[in-house]
Amino acid sequence: MSNILNSKVVVVTGASSGIGRAIAIRAAEHGAKAVVVSDVVEMPREGGEPTVTAIQALGVPARFIHGDVSKRIDNDTLVEAAEEFGGVDVFVANAGITLRTDGVDVPEEDYRRLMAVNLDGVLFGAQAASQRMKAHGKAGSIVLIASMGGIAGAGITVAYSTSKGGVVLMAKALADALGPAGIRVNAIAPGTIDTVLLRTSPGIAEASEGFRQRTPLRRLGQPSEIGDAVAYLGSDLSSYVSGHALVVDGGLLAVI
Repeated sequence: MSNILNSKVVVVTGASSGIGRAIAIRAAEHGAKAVVVSDVVEMPREGGEPTVTAIQALGVPARFIHGDVSKRIDNDTLVEAAEEFGGVDVFVANAGITLRTDGVDVPEEDYRRLMAVNLDGVLFGAQAASQRMKAHGKAGSIVLIASMGGIAGAGITVAYSTSKGGVVLMAKALADALGPAGIRVNAIAPGTIDTVLLRTSPGIAEASEGFRQRTPLRRLGQPSEIGDAVAYLGSDLSSYVSGHALVVDGGLLAVI
């Protein structure tokens, strides 16, 4: 792997499983100084060793912090944990959920729960990280994980698409607000990525084979490929990239 995250402290939310886990591990593989992992549970839903254990096996210091991103105080606690290593340089707001029942008639309780995690939690994390970056005078990078579904809507994901569309615009607004402090903010919009969450999400799971067949590359994406995109946006290689939504979808949005 590369060394593009050399000397950088990376913080990732929702990193016990799936895309978040891959982002955290890939950060270590790309040379991160340390990785702070946050989630509501430590054990990955797909089984296997905890993310922190996998990172430490690579010789990179790592810490797990239990947290609910929908609570601002938990985000503050998470970012504070990075102080042990010199403070956060790269913050990745990855934590997100889907609903078993989504669409035009999404129940109010489910809608508000999804927004609390997918939208409120992203903003709270960015707030906590940017405050620490500014306190240290760091020209940091904040990466928000959106979705292909936040750029092209679908009737089976009304609430989810609404939340992820908000994340895309949030990245643009925060890039403007934080740019004068040297802090870059970007979003990544993954396409159909092969995760346990994908395979267990009603509607999306059934549609995934059709997405694969329509994707120009004719395959699903791998979580590690999102990790590589995050590493790029977190590194100095993207030093003049801010306010951008990077689509990582194998070309699917280009043809639908």
